[in-house]
Amino acid sequence: MKHLGGFPGAVKRAVKRGLDAVGLMAPISRARIRYRDRVVRRDTVRLYRLFIRPGDLCFDVGANAGDLSDIMLGLGARVVAVEPQAESISALQSRFHGNRDFMLVPKGLASKVGTAEFLVSDWSDCSSMSREFVDAVVLSGRLHLEECKWAEVRQVPTTTLDELIEEYGLPAFVKIDVEGFEEEVLKGCSHRLRALSFEFTPERLQPALACVELLEKLGPVEFNYTYRWQKRLRCPTWVSGSELKMRLTSTRSRSALAPTGDVYARFIA
Repeated sequence: MKHLGGFPGAVKRAVKRGLDAVGLMAPISRARIRYRDRVVRRDTVRLYRLFIRPGDLCFDVGANAGDLSDIMLGLGARVVAVEPQAESISALQSRFHGNRDFMLVPKGLASKVGTAEFLVSDWSDCSSMSREFVDAVVLSGRLHLEECKWAEVRQVPTTTLDELIEEYGLPAFVKIDVEGFEEEVLKGCSHRLRALSFEFTPERLQPALACVELLEKLGPVEFNYTYRWQKRLRCPTWVSGSELKMRLTSTRSRSALAPTGDVYARFIA
């Protein structure tokens, strides 16, 4: 930012904020990352308060390091965390040791009970049971093989949402973040859930669009969505499945690197 040397500090800061907002301030500093993470956590807490009340049961599917489980617990919920990756399982056990409101299921979720191929990434939050997802994000340029590798394939045990509900009860909220395997997870659910979220990626929207259709088959449901770092609902009012699919499709058409995000769904009583 040396070209701003003759301007007042307030102007410099305003310009930097503007450039950062459009992704032109690189590399991002560690302090800025920490600030962003605090903002994302604050906004996620506000968002989750729309769905979670004290005493509620929640499922954190694809729990990874447990950041969202921690938020759910902080809102007074009981949490069932589902995670198949051994490294993340160890981290979750350590992080929530002794917490009676936290239950860990060391498995993946799928359309049926059994085993599945799990592609392990050196970035733990990019590991996936979907080869199509891995191929799509590499082809789009979102993730580069020299930066993020899937060098190991493991066989992991799988269960279903229906099995979890049978064991733990019907949850008030289910968060699903399984890197392109969301459709298979929802195929294993025959219950109307009060509310849930699932991830979408613009270069491979098919799983998200299929999830919308699966949920519509279970009963009247309405939708909203957020972008990855902006944990605020994008639609001022909740919309139909067809409206949501139109919005997601237009997101995809803007750019191969359009923002990822999460779809939120709630069933209408």
